[in-house]
Amino acid sequence: MIEPLIAGKNKKHIINEISIKFACQKNVEHKCSHDLVAFVGCSVGAMRRSLTRLRQSPGLLQMTEVEVRPAHVPILLHKLQNSAEVSHQRGLGGPLGAFYTELGQSNGRVYLLDNFASFHARDLNQKALSLADDACAAALEVQQLYESMRTSIFLEATDALGEAGLSGDLLSFSAEGGDEPPVYELRTYQLKLGYTTVPTFVEKYTNGLKEKLAADQTGQSHLVSLMYSEAGAAPLNTVHELWRHTSIQGSQDSRQASRRASGWKQAIAEIAELAITFHSQYLRPVPGVGQLQ
Repeated sequence: MIEPLIAGKNKKHIINEISIKFACQKNVEHKCSHDLVAFVGCSVGAMRRSLTRLRQSPGLLQMTEVEVRPAHVPILLHKLQNSAEVSHQRGLGGPLGAFYTELGQSNGRVYLLDNFASFHARDLNQKALSLADDACAAALEVQQLYESMRTSIFLEATDALGEAGLSGDLLSFSAEGGDEPPVYELRTYQLKLGYTTVPTFVEKYTNGLKEKLAADQTGQSHLVSLMYSEAGAAPLNTVHELWRHTSIQGSQDSRQASRRASGWKQAIAEIAELAITFHSQYLRPVPGVGQLQ
């Protein structure tokens, strides 16, 4: 018996095609289902990764290095406290912190750390300060003690710090109490020139930092910020680490514990290849000036 032809195809061929198409459709549906699960999984993973990087940028960080005669440091600190109080009362804000040198290149050096949302915001702040007679007069009393002053603008490597698990923002930093006065450590790298040098440094530093933080369970140290130069007196490719330690001895205990992290040691070895110079200073916070206490 001859099978009837439908569009040049017999029933057997049509049944086979229908079976193949049905199977293909099931495969496509199955694949789409897997793709959807994969997409949702990737989205959830990306969301989780983004949550680990949840840290807000402080904007522009202005670091001012001031030199005074060592004998005038106590007078300067008192006037800084007064200036910060007057500025706060007038709603002009104030520095994130002020620090005098405990161990460093100069015992007559004082650091001020301010932040601004932009250069325009910085200009507006300076204008507002000039129009507030009492705040302006208090600021001038501070500056009259300066022997020299260097000002630089830095940007924080905020995303990298968030990636390493440091979600606490610099602007909302809250110091924990302790039995001894805290000390801040300013670690400074001068890196080789080049557009890729700072990004490479940040990548290597972040990868090592994760292991360092996991290895150090002493509770003695906290990384406050990692910043790199953008404009001003600091040479290009200058990088600062700013750490807060419960004490100078605590910083050494923390450093000893970190040596168990092989990834951190490897990162430091690779960073050394990028650096021209490196030095570290211990600074004390000026009581009552800013939240970095």
